Amino acid sequence: MVLAAVLGLVGALVYGTFLEWFIHRFVMHTSKISRLAFDRHAIAHHTERRSLKAFYASPEEEYHYEIGESSFVPVLWFLHLPIFFVVWRFISIPAAITLATGGLLYLIAYEVLHFYIHAPRNYLFQRTRLFRFYCEYHRLHHHKARVNYNVVMPLADLILRTFSMESMRPEPSAPDYVCPDTGPKTAFRKASRV
Repeated sequence: MVLAAVLGLVGALVYGTFLEWFIHRFVMHTSKISRLAFDRHAIAHHTERRSLKAFYASPEEEYHYEIGESSFVPVLWFLHLPIFFVVWRFISIPAAITLATGGLLYLIAYEVLHFYIHAPRNYLFQRTRLFRFYCEYHRLHHHKARVNYNVVMPLADLILRTFSMESMRPEPSAPDYVCPDTGPKTAFRKASRV
């Protein structure tokens, strides 16, 4: 029972990283599946939050930048109900519960991380090395949109060979407490020691 629950949670995280990668790469960065998603993300978001220009929302802009911008997140979770039901019916109830819970937590983590990466507020977690890694990792994506599609967990980027740790010059719009390092290699090295 415990093993099934652990496998459900691990399965949710692994599946989540690939689902995030696929949606980010093929829905949000091409207009083939959804013109609306492409326009909102690749055109509007990447233009407004361009690396080396205005990656971070200034305090005056923060009221425009809201958490949970994507109203599709709850829909995406509900679209997976048949999978949760199949796991419930044919594998085990604990596996289905942790799969559903892990999937929901992954979606929430995406929204929260992405929001706080772009709208820093000087919270304690935003001053950690791990969070600085997330900032630099995502900032590189906003500089070169063909790398670093993952926000929560870069496993799919590693496996699908879109992972990049290229150094960039410091972000002009960066508050000192978020990304004081010179690039993602430094941030990653420090994040791995956290």
